[in-house]
Amino acid sequence: MVFIAAEAGIISQARSEALLKREFILLLSIALSIAITLSGVMASEADRVGEIAQGKEALRALLPTEEEIAGWESSSPPRFFEPGNLWEYINGQAEFYLQYGFQLVVTSDYASREDSNSLIVDIYLMESPRHAFGIYAAERTPDDNFIDVGVQGYVAGNILNFWKGPYYVKLTSFQSSPTGEEVLIKLSRVIADKIPGNYSEPELFACFPDKNKVKMSERYIPKNFLGHGFLKNGYLVDYHHEGIRYQVFLVENSSPEEAEEAFSKYLNFLKTEGEIISHEKKSDYQKMRTKNRKKVVIFQYGSILGGVLNFGDSADEDKIIEKILTKLRGRNRSQSGGDNDKKGFNQQSFPLIVHLPHRAPVPAVSLYAAGGKR
Repeated sequence: MVFIAAEAGIISQARSEALLKREFILLLSIALSIAITLSGVMASEADRVGEIAQGKEALRALLPTEEEIAGWESSSPPRFFEPGNLWEYINGQAEFYLQYGFQLVVTSDYASREDSNSLIVDIYLMESPRHAFGIYAAERTPDDNFIDVGVQGYVAGNILNFWKGPYYVKLTSFQSSPTGEEVLIKLSRVIADKIPGNYSEPELFACFPDKNKVKMSERYIPKNFLGHGFLKNGYLVDYHHEGIRYQVFLVENSSPEEAEEAFSKYLNFLKTEGEIISHEKKSDYQKMRTKNRKKVVIFQYGSILGGVLNFGDSADEDKIIEKILTKLRGRNRSQSGGDNDKKGFNQQSFPLIVHLPHRAPVPAVSLYAAGGKR
């Protein structure tokens, strides 16, 4: 009995030691995992800080120097704002800019040596040239006084805005006069000349019909297009014919499958609105149209979803769709694919800023948004 008890004690001790070893190994694994995770977080944070510093230097280099603008001097050090604190600078518009891929902004004040005039220079770095065009186009109107600076700019009273590359530049003078306008134009060209490369509007706009188009109404909306979370990378143009204002849009999806899914979701949305839908499939595209209250026709061709919204009796929507499809087919033949964001732009190397978390973006407004009764 003594021998049995001793043997049982040895077995129990061995089990305890084995259990302790397993617990030790488990704790060691957890500690190593935490250490690796923390190391990765620290490395990512270091990369983020480095990228932001790089972005700041790039923006600072675009600011006019006192030698470049005779008679003016910098009256305050440059200030920078990131996605996490943009609201401190443009509180009412911060969400709107975040929707367009805002990365970083530098703002600097200048004062005239000759009189009491002063001005502010804001240079916004956006996610890409396409996003810079998008935020610029969202703030222009067809009635603005457009000027040849950057890709395009306009003067409206005491402000001048233009875009080039991934940059959206806004100049504000506190003297609304011809002299003040001359200063803004000169200053804008100093900045634009520092941005390398040749750019143009996104090439997908070439697929829109020219007839009845409202001048300078092209817009690019990256998120929540027409008020729908499943629609991204939307291109929208206004048209006007015989008193009827309607809109034509194209949405660039990543694949035909994604476009087909978006088509189905839009169809289901229209049904929930009480619309009667006719749906037809052709050889290389499918199309649906509403048959009662709302005037809508939507098509899906490859990775493109498009349509005509709010058309009236005078607008021949089927011909509009056919013209777009003809251009899209030609586009497919002439392009071998690639990153959509690179099409229509002469790409340069620009600082990449890590996206910081922020609140949900503001939905885009159109003639026919989700839940709308326009």
